[in-house]
Amino acid sequence: MKFIIASVLLAASSAFAVPHAKRDSYISITDLIGRDSITDGSIGFTLTDPNYPDDTPTDCYTFWVNGDGPDGSARCDNAEYYMKFPGWDDNFNLFTLEVQRVSGSIPENGSVVLDSSAAGSKWVCVDNPESGVNINCVYNATLLISV
Repeated sequence: MKFIIASVLLAASSAFAVPHAKRDSYISITDLIGRDSITDGSIGFTLTDPNYPDDTPTDCYTFWVNGDGPDGSARCDNAEYYMKFPGWDDNFNLFTLEVQRVSGSIPENGSVVLDSSAAGSKWVCVDNPESGVNINCVYNATLLISV
């Protein structure tokens, strides 16, 4: 009996002694742009992930014909990340951007709500900035998405 208890205690203490890999809790998004013209819409950005420095930065971009909305699970250029837009209702002023890592030892999934009407929002949208463009939006900073 003493042997079993000692074995359990040794196993438990060994589990706590194993070092865990350092994990950052965010994904960085730069150059975030959204645009809706009379024929199509698009959203694009550059994603950098400190947990996967060999895979990033990577460009993420989705394009759609008006009326369709963005692809429900578009992949970034390196195919390691999905970009999703849950509940998309064709409103560039207010939507949710979700980013998910497709594979790897550190699972990552995070989302952020972009709201151009929120006080101090860095998501800035301009209606009719030029002929044929209904709205153009730019995030005027680096966006950190918690994962």
